[in-house]
Amino acid sequence: MALLKWSDWHELGIPSIDSQHKDLFEALNRLHDAIQSGEGEGFVARTLAFLVDHTVTHFQDEEAQMALAAYPGLAEHQAEHSLMLKRVDEAQTQYLADHSSMKALALGEMMASWAVQHILSMDELFAEAVKAKRT
Repeated sequence: MALLKWSDWHELGIPSIDSQHKDLFEALNRLHDAIQSGEGEGFVARTLAFLVDHTVTHFQDEEAQMALAAYPGLAEHQAEHSLMLKRVDEAQTQYLADHSSMKALALGEMMASWAVQHILSMDELFAEAVKAKRT
């Protein structure tokens, strides 16, 4: 059963960012499904590593687009990204120390909740600024 379901509500209208968000949803669903079905530690660790790498790249891409659009909320958005990356890194480190599927599951659920809230609030604001700059 999927942890997250992509919908039109999550679309920002910026194809590259929307694609990255969809990839994030899919990876979070893979992690959730793998833990629920008892997949091995290696698969869970690789999926967590992908999530961390993808999140870092995604945040860099978002922030670059905000900078190009001279988005006034860039510093606040970067601070939010930095806090999330710190939480993800700490959770991944804890998982790698003891391979607790509960820690991996908690990380996935935390990221899923944060991603949906972040997309529907902060990302919506920057998307409007980026789209306005294009016109």
